[in-house]
Amino acid sequence: MSKKQILMLTPYLPYPPISGGRMRTYSLVKRLSENYAITLVSFGRPEEQAFDLAPMRDLCQEFMVIDRAPSPSTLQAALLSLTSIRPITMRLYRSPEFAETVARLLRERSFDAVHVESFYMRQNLPADCDLPVLLSEPAIEYIAWWRHAKVAQPLYQRPAIALEALKMRIFEPREWRKSSVVGVMSEVDAGIIGRFAPTTPAPNGVDVEFFQPASAPRQPATAVFMGDYKYFPNSDAVLYFVHEILPLIRAKRPDFELVLLGKDPTPELVALSEDPTSGVTVTGLVPDTRPYLTQATLFVCPLRSGSGTRFKLMEALASGLPVVTTTVGCEGLDPTPDVHVVLADTPETFAAAVLRLIDDPATAQQLAQRGREWVVAQHAWAHSARLVAEAYERLIAAKPR
Repeated sequence: MSKKQILMLTPYLPYPPISGGRMRTYSLVKRLSENYAITLVSFGRPEEQAFDLAPMRDLCQEFMVIDRAPSPSTLQAALLSLTSIRPITMRLYRSPEFAETVARLLRERSFDAVHVESFYMRQNLPADCDLPVLLSEPAIEYIAWWRHAKVAQPLYQRPAIALEALKMRIFEPREWRKSSVVGVMSEVDAGIIGRFAPTTPAPNGVDVEFFQPASAPRQPATAVFMGDYKYFPNSDAVLYFVHEILPLIRAKRPDFELVLLGKDPTPELVALSEDPTSGVTVTGLVPDTRPYLTQATLFVCPLRSGSGTRFKLMEALASGLPVVTTTVGCEGLDPTPDVHVVLADTPETFAAAVLRLIDDPATAQQLAQRGREWVVAQHAWAHSARLVAEAYERLIAAKPR
């Protein structure tokens, strides 16, 4: 029997899977391609296209990459925001070349359904597309931007960020309504998006075979955080930790060290790493995060803004690393506090939780073991891909013949 045909649109190259969004697309395509013929169209910058993309071409029936312009400077972003009612993100991801490529594929090929990752990519579909559309929302962007508007530094940035949040609050639900169904990451997201459009579970996950605990002894007082630091919730989380939590920890454990993994550390983070008294080490992008996740004492996730579910937290749990996080940091995953993770939403409680896990290795090990068991049962990629496949089948079955 021939495979059903899926057209998938993504805002960035899924390979190599070096960030949360890329990991999501790569992991889903890897598993869905066993039963579906996937034609993938992605944006990609020239430096990203320099990677060997053969693994994606092997998984897809066809894989097409459309050039994407560089991100705007702060001044350019301000001008973009002030010269249009549409959100900056929608303007950056609307491409005549991308839209024409999609329109041509729809004319020339017979697809069963369309899968779009992120609301701002849906605008590249022709208005007269009559195929069922699954729009996956890895994060609710207007909530992420509004949260950041409350904590952004310097203060003068907050009005501009709030303006973008307001624009997304108008345009994001419009794209939801145009779709057959919206794939949501969690029950929290379903409750919000469900007011505007039908929803279906399409959660993020983790490769529980790739991320596993190791038997090597852990370092005595080291915490890890990781992310793409161009994404403002990640850089804000680190600065919040460094300025408000780290001094409380180091007052009792001067040997405590925070290790930051991930791409594009900001100048402020690089400066911290260059200060031998800061207690902060910045590695940048590393080829494999597992040695850090299996050797550290714990993982910290002090997020105050953003939306969606956190790959970083799931990878840490799968690696058998105890986690201290904020409520925002574990939003949508719904772990049981003090069973799977420790929740702490003030600097004082966060520092106390970190110190408790450092000083009590037995408790830290029990927390890590329960966290690993929970993430394997609830958030493995095989589970996520099955839910997406079930959504495809419902859409295809309901399509007029």
